[in-house]
Amino acid sequence: MKTIGICIPTIEGGVIAHQEIGREAARRGIAYTQIVTHTPIYGDLEQALKSSDNQSLAAFLADSINRTVKAGAEFAIISANTPHVAFDDIVAQSNIPVLSILDVAANHCKKQGYKNVGVLGTTWTVKNGLYNGPLQKRDMAAVYVSDTDQAIVMNAIVQELINGIFLESTTSELIRIAKELATRCDAIILGCTELPLILTEQNCGVEVVDTTRLLSHAALNFATKD
Repeated sequence: MKTIGICIPTIEGGVIAHQEIGREAARRGIAYTQIVTHTPIYGDLEQALKSSDNQSLAAFLADSINRTVKAGAEFAIISANTPHVAFDDIVAQSNIPVLSILDVAANHCKKQGYKNVGVLGTTWTVKNGLYNGPLQKRDMAAVYVSDTDQAIVMNAIVQELINGIFLESTTSELIRIAKELATRCDAIILGCTELPLILTEQNCGVEVVDTTRLLSHAALNFATKD
């Protein structure tokens, strides 16, 4: 088995990813692989995102990945969607292969036969159209919420969810937004690794694409293949 490196931009999503690798291994009846993690300073990442400084963002994340290499990681995942805005530069500076959460999610959507896929995530993810290309390449279209609702989603993520704050009022608003989006698509990509903490197929009324757990499964697949 290969050792997995996890770059954890936000703790809440990173915990899900780390945990899910172990849980999925248990479901498969196999031992889970060794895992090495590193968490960069979120404030540095946030400032780079606010400044659209992809060069600095890539440098921070590649450094994080390369720190896991020193501890034995043989490939890595980034347990967050938004940082993939600089994915190509991150890969170029990383000393090991890095799996893309965008490709993992888009491949799943294609396999499920979706045509129109809703995308919920940070405004950085939405405005940069991170899922547009991966979905279009696979003959699918991305569907988004209104700018007003997007602002609500963004505030919920950066002010509450990544900090482990889960208010009933916020959960209700996000469910409302997801249900409206569900009327216009076949499934919804939870394009923020914290969204699965409060959004499910049951409360959204449509199939959801849990990018956090799908990436964890892909990492386990990569770690165990010959």
